[in-house]
Amino acid sequence: MSLLPDDPKMQDELREMLYRFQRPKDTMPLPPLKVQKPLPMEQARLYKMKIVLQDIEPPIWRRLVAPTFMTLDHFHLCLQSIMGWKDAHGYSFLINGNRFEPKQPDLSLDNLILNRENGYEPANYQLSQLLKLGTVFHYEYDFGDGWSHEITVEDDNHNRDSDYPVYCIEGERACPPENCGGTSGYGRLLEILADHNHPQYDEMRDWLCGHFNSEYFNPKDSNREMGVRRPASYIPRPQVDRDAERKKKKQERLRKKDARKRGR
Repeated sequence: MSLLPDDPKMQDELREMLYRFQRPKDTMPLPPLKVQKPLPMEQARLYKMKIVLQDIEPPIWRRLVAPTFMTLDHFHLCLQSIMGWKDAHGYSFLINGNRFEPKQPDLSLDNLILNRENGYEPANYQLSQLLKLGTVFHYEYDFGDGWSHEITVEDDNHNRDSDYPVYCIEGERACPPENCGGTSGYGRLLEILADHNHPQYDEMRDWLCGHFNSEYFNPKDSNREMGVRRPASYIPRPQVDRDAERKKKKQERLRKKDARKRGR
């Protein structure tokens, strides 16, 4: 015999009450938020954020600029590009005690092995609804290797210094290779690559498909990558003087018209 009421609405309310009771006292479930229509880029405010990959020394970090209206699922794609990941695994955000993660099937590997519960849907929340100046939050990628990134909002009204809506300003050191075993596996990989006489040296070089420079990073590479993988709604359009463009087209039409008259 079920102890839940027959009314589905009352069942949902009861589940929400139980969930709230189980959450830490300093956090509360988020209310449903309406995603706002993106503003024209010249009107949008920009966040400047620093991303640091945790538990690695010397640190691997990036500094990123992104519009405040960007949704978390799009922000995830930008983080993948600027860090150097391949978007081959699951991810989640932890912001103000709330977890944001794409909904997974009940039989997904993460749910079966790690017993993870679904969080809030990232596509339903924008950065401006969750972040403010000084906010520190976390982004986890690949629940097996467990890459954790600490992100700090350094500026919530950054001056626009590029035509790109999302771009990397600076950073240091290369991203670890995918599936290398997390921070401990990455440390072991670097030890092997530093010793040409190590019995696994050739094997690791083949696995990496050749050269790997752990100290190399160029923000231009990240920005070029984001130009390919950035969602279509965020791809920058060239700044065009509409009046000058119309005038040029009108002059071209008149030139062709005069040419036709002379040819008669």
